[in-house]
Amino acid sequence: MLALLAAASAAKGDRLPEVIDEAQRSNPELRVLESSVGASKGGVITARTRANPELSFAPGVRRTSESGIGSKDDFHGDFALSQLFEWPGKRALKIALAQEDVTVQQLAVEAFRFEIAAKVRRAFYELLAAQKITTLRQEQVESSQTFVESSRKRAESGYASDFETLKSQAELIAAQRELLDAQGKVAAARVTLNSLLGRLPSASLEVEGTLEGAGVRSAANASYVALAMARNPSLRTLNVQAESAGLNLRATRFGRRPDFAVGPQVEYTHNEQIYGLGVTVALPFWDRKKGEIQTATAEQQKTLAEIEKTRREIEAAVTTASKNLELAQKVRALYTPEFLRKLKALVSQAEQSYAQNATTLIIYLDAKRTYFDALSSYYDSLGNVAGQRAELESAIGVPLDTNP
Repeated sequence: MLALLAAASAAKGDRLPEVIDEAQRSNPELRVLESSVGASKGGVITARTRANPELSFAPGVRRTSESGIGSKDDFHGDFALSQLFEWPGKRALKIALAQEDVTVQQLAVEAFRFEIAAKVRRAFYELLAAQKITTLRQEQVESSQTFVESSRKRAESGYASDFETLKSQAELIAAQRELLDAQGKVAAARVTLNSLLGRLPSASLEVEGTLEGAGVRSAANASYVALAMARNPSLRTLNVQAESAGLNLRATRFGRRPDFAVGPQVEYTHNEQIYGLGVTVALPFWDRKKGEIQTATAEQQKTLAEIEKTRREIEAAVTTASKNLELAQKVRALYTPEFLRKLKALVSQAEQSYAQNATTLIIYLDAKRTYFDALSSYYDSLGNVAGQRAELESAIGVPLDTNP
């Protein structure tokens, strides 16, 4: 086992942080979401910007008629400058709504970045476990090939029967089949991880790391649920959307209060100038925003209902994932260091005894098979713990070491 771990450690490949960083950098959808944050910040600038003043100019001719003199034409012009003012409170609500939209977009980026990391983490550990099992099965094939050669020589020397030769060949075929199965799992895991990294599915990819530290300390399910309720990006997004829905309802109700335009006016002729102050107000006689208020109220209620629904779904997902992780860690704990040490000693003893004709062929082969199958199951259990941890983190929405 120590030789296998040393061989795995010597392998050069991509580490988990590097792989996650590459996946996030190469994902086009993440760049789209990041661009949306910039666009929403532009909405805040727009909400803060006041309306431009309006200048109107109406030139004309004033014709007067006097008896005995005839008509007389004089220049006449109307000038007006007006500035639109929103009802007090409207502009502040618009700014608040725009800022909430920025928060929603930022949460979307955060959630998607974590989603990418969670998917990559699962695929990474799946590939890492498959690589370790492949290395183990390769050692099994090499051991079986040595046994075949030894059996052939023993049979030629008259120290072994044809049964031993056929049995050794059967063991070699079984080992080769296990190796092919392991290589198939490596290929499938590599395709999955390559697709997440934006590489060609068939691109060469080896990963480097350890499975032993992927577990977590046992914790109550309630602590996982509390962490999810406090930090899950989907739930936080819905909470912000609920706040936005409330602000939108207030803004819609404020819509019944009319905006107004104020500005100076000048009426000009060559011998007379009239100055005034113009005020324009829309009278809310017909449009009282009843339809818009009803829609905004329904949207707020819908968002609140979605929050409750999402909270229940998250709690169920976290509970299931935490239970699966607990079971996976219990299975992993079955393979104690003492058991693995004894397993290694057993196969070494069986090899030595068989070489000295002190044990039977069946016992020797059974010891070898038990050794390789047990180590394969051990690596499977390590990979399962890593995968279940990734599932739990995905259900919670943040890494397990995050503070609530």
